[in-house]
Amino acid sequence: MRSYITIKSALTTILFIVPTALVLHCTAATYTLVDAKGQPTTTNARCATAADSGLTWELKTDDNGVHDKDNTYRWGGIGARQTGAEQLGTEKTGKIFFDDWNELLNASNSEKLCGFDDWRVPTIDELKTLVSSNGQQSQGQPLQKQQLQIDTAIFPHTLATPYWSVSTYQYYPEHAQTVDFATGASNYYNGFRGDRLPVRLVRSD
Repeated sequence: MRSYITIKSALTTILFIVPTALVLHCTAATYTLVDAKGQPTTTNARCATAADSGLTWELKTDDNGVHDKDNTYRWGGIGARQTGAEQLGTEKTGKIFFDDWNELLNASNSEKLCGFDDWRVPTIDELKTLVSSNGQQSQGQPLQKQQLQIDTAIFPHTLATPYWSVSTYQYYPEHAQTVDFATGASNYYNGFRGDRLPVRLVRSD
């Protein structure tokens, strides 16, 4: 017989334990949690896989290690490229480029975090899938006007700050695109490439 537990958080999250995995249902998506070796778990989860998108996300830690929530990076490294270069010309493709997030990527792939070695920095569209509605919709107010944020019941060590995506903004090549999980806003102007911002890695099949 399955045991059902109701958890109250910023989002109402229903948790139930099945024989092989911990599955979390929130208002935006259903996630399966796995440990560092890729095994389904009810504790010490290191990754979360979204059922709808199939994307597997790195879960941050609070241990001063390579996955620590407080680690920040300047934009650039493995996977980063300037989009729109063919329209703008090489002189405008952005000369501000770093490789800070390579340490996180290389370490995650070397250790085969959650059983995988194909971790990368998400695109802006992938990162936006983590934005969840904060509470119930106000009467008469469109959903898109509500404050948005990540569901911390699934992603507990998340900072109220913009996070880098790998996506650039072609008309302002000194910037790159971000998602601010304090508000759910997706902007380029919050991401000057020299700013130090967190990164949450992703992978897909």
